[in-house]
Amino acid sequence: MSQTPPDAGARTTAGTPADAVPDSADPAAVPAVPGARGARTLVRPLLAALGTAAVIAWLGLAWATTRTLAPGSTVSGVDVSGMTRAQAVAAVDDALGTVLQQPVTLTVDDATDELVPARSGVSVDAAASVDRLTGPSLSPVTLVRRLTGTAVDAVVDVDADALTTALNARLDTLATGVADAVVTLDGTIPVLTPGAVGAGLDVAASVDAMADAWPLGETTIALASGTAYPAVTDADAQDFIDTVLTPLLSGDITVTAAGTSAADAAAGDAVLTPQALAALTTISATDGTLSAALDADALHDAVVAALGEGIETPATDATWTIDGTPETAAAAKPVYHPSATGTGIDPAALAEAVLAAGTDSDGDRTATAPITVLQPEVTTPEEEWGITEIVGEFSTPYVSQYGRDQNLQRGTEMINGTLVAPGETFSTTDALGPVDLEHGYTYAGVVTDGQHTDAMGGGLSQVGTTVFNAGFEAGMDDVEHWPHTYWFTRYPAGREATIWTGVKDVKWRNSTPYAVLVQAWAGDGEVHVRLWSTPYYEVTITEGEHTNYRPYATVHSSGPGCDPYGGGTQGFDVTVTRTRTHDGERLPDDVLTTAYDSDNPVVCN
Repeated sequence: MSQTPPDAGARTTAGTPADAVPDSADPAAVPAVPGARGARTLVRPLLAALGTAAVIAWLGLAWATTRTLAPGSTVSGVDVSGMTRAQAVAAVDDALGTVLQQPVTLTVDDATDELVPARSGVSVDAAASVDRLTGPSLSPVTLVRRLTGTAVDAVVDVDADALTTALNARLDTLATGVADAVVTLDGTIPVLTPGAVGAGLDVAASVDAMADAWPLGETTIALASGTAYPAVTDADAQDFIDTVLTPLLSGDITVTAAGTSAADAAAGDAVLTPQALAALTTISATDGTLSAALDADALHDAVVAALGEGIETPATDATWTIDGTPETAAAAKPVYHPSATGTGIDPAALAEAVLAAGTDSDGDRTATAPITVLQPEVTTPEEEWGITEIVGEFSTPYVSQYGRDQNLQRGTEMINGTLVAPGETFSTTDALGPVDLEHGYTYAGVVTDGQHTDAMGGGLSQVGTTVFNAGFEAGMDDVEHWPHTYWFTRYPAGREATIWTGVKDVKWRNSTPYAVLVQAWAGDGEVHVRLWSTPYYEVTITEGEHTNYRPYATVHSSGPGCDPYGGGTQGFDVTVTRTRTHDGERLPDDVLTTAYDSDNPVVCN
């Protein structure tokens, strides 16, 4: 049985626990001296508390570096000092996005070209770039660097396919001897013209190099030089022939309306032969990729003609009309017609459906006509047009003459019902349409180079004069008008206008916030023009005195071209002033000064 040494027993008896004996391996050990027990009791919690505080402080510092960037922090030269992460991301995105929008010069040996990186698959990941400065980290080295300011490179993403496409498009300038394979059609037979390999830009090597390290900020970039391969190889071309053209032109394709809402309207199916399909097919090599497309509009017209016109119901725009014969026009009122949807075949979708039917491997060469709802372009409700009353009206008298009557009636018929939107300019010659026999006009008297003769559309200047005055009375802006050489007493002096298609026109602009509906007719010896809208201007027109009279003199002429004329009107000058006000505010006056030549009689000897 072992015995306890006297000294040890004394320490234990004194109340000193055995585990309080100093241990050289424990730096926190406290010598066993009187009163040491209380000190040891305080030191251990104190050290634990200090350790916990240090950890908390360290974690807080790490967290703080993810929230605000220290002074001197940059991303590829963009200063983001003191910014929050969100602010830094926005700043980097804006600044480096602008850099990528600037063209860079590409060089291959002695050849050069330009490229805009942002349009060629190159972009900056601003969030990932800023994360290089703010991403979570407990590394002392990283945290110290962040606190003292850190410069990092931006994260640049390169879309290899997009960059390849951009460089292929520059083979003509950055390489020599290279040529794409070409595919054409000889009737319904595809023909392959082989491409050629050249020297200069090595697209694949250049893309590999720049995809790994895009030289952000460089204004000149040297690309890899070597063998230049065509963007469209012979293998690409043959594959395109085998998978697209040959199947497409291998037989008829049937287009049907079966199963659509317009099936009952269709007279039957439309059959597209290989010859018809070949005529509609366009082959292109956009961005180095061969593709076939069908002429959507021509295909649409062919299918509609075969299926029957009833398969489509056009959409109708909201509009206004004003009817009436020359005898009833004076009492006619504008009529509003609301918009309505229609149904029809979508040309683009039809072309896609036919192309798919011709190239799908399932063997079903049938395409269903894609019927869609056609939306009107103008849906303005009645109350928003502002067509409520007559805001300008004018009429001019005429003496019935063969040819002239026809032109006046046809001319007013053509411009009747024209709508002029706010801000839009009304053109009389546009509204009249082509002035020829086919469109209802004929020959009548005109003045050409001061001579009275006959010409196509003679008399239409009276329509122009009446249109001008109706617009002038309504306060419309005078855009273009040309006074006659001589004054004709049927018109107010200084307020008339001649027309010569393609040379002289009568135009006014609708400078009000309301639409204008033009009403026109010829009958009972007068040409009438009315403008329907909402009153906007208060208009006053003053005609000045006729001054500076110039006498006329009889002209004697001879020969087969002589046409006697009984005229005899003095020339003079006149000024017309128009004043416009709106809501009490006066606009600048319109001052028209006209100098008329003398209208000389002609005697044929």
